[in-house]
Amino acid sequence: MAHPTPQHSRLTKRPAAHAGANAIPRVLPVSRPGRCAAAAGAGVFDQVEHTDPFLSVDLFRRHGACIPPHPHAGCVVATYLFPESTTSLRSRHAHGGDDTLHPGDLLWLETNCGTVHEDVPDNACASVRGVRMVVSRAGQHPHGAPVQTVVRAGSMPRWREGDVELTLICGRWAEHAVERNDGGCTTLLQLDWHADAVRTLDIPCDGRRWIALIAQGDAAVAEHPLRAEGSVQALLLPPGKWQLAGRSGARLMLAGGEPLDAPVVYRGNFAARDEADLVALTRRYQQGSMGVLTPVCVERK
Repeated sequence: MAHPTPQHSRLTKRPAAHAGANAIPRVLPVSRPGRCAAAAGAGVFDQVEHTDPFLSVDLFRRHGACIPPHPHAGCVVATYLFPESTTSLRSRHAHGGDDTLHPGDLLWLETNCGTVHEDVPDNACASVRGVRMVVSRAGQHPHGAPVQTVVRAGSMPRWREGDVELTLICGRWAEHAVERNDGGCTTLLQLDWHADAVRTLDIPCDGRRWIALIAQGDAAVAEHPLRAEGSVQALLLPPGKWQLAGRSGARLMLAGGEPLDAPVVYRGNFAARDEADLVALTRRYQQGSMGVLTPVCVERK
């Protein structure tokens, strides 16, 4: 059962840095938050001064694990299932959203004023793997209702550049685009190596901030080695042309978004402009104004 108040403290009030402030790639520390035995993962958390608008970008793996009802407000929660996942994921929220996410699909939840959300796997004996992005919308839509949509795998552009296959999951990259209700500002690109290969990665100078996160195998960006189980797994990439090398089987995720350049407080899944707004969001949740969701899953011992 979800705790009546959010428990994990995240960010305190910090001004966001401007995009392109660094001329060279910056190594981003990757942490592994404590999860139940059936779930694992690693990602970039609590570094919004470098990653704005991203509050977190993380890889997850769940084996039959339900995520019981829990609140979100002031942010976008985007969940992408890798195509190799062996089950689907039912995602519900307290304002009527109820969608099934199949392998290769993306769920996009604009939480706005706040809602209660739950994820339930279709098969308790199977596994899902993927990427989750939490994007700040602090103070932007304080009265808007939550909106949940799904981008199906079949609608995502896919193309080859030599031995590297690229999949645009959301947003825009070069001449490719996926329709999204945020105007395509937030981008997630997947690169899969089918053989050892070196190519040029051209990060556009368009105001977006870019994070590279290795999902599997070995790759290198601008001579920074990235290993899925190594000491360096994520980089902040400024605009420019960077040499990108990968081993066969490697997978690199590239996330881009426009910085808000504004202070944000992120704690307990709530993104707010300041502590007063955070207190107001917490009170709304405690009073039931974000809705109530009866769980359909029972956590397995």
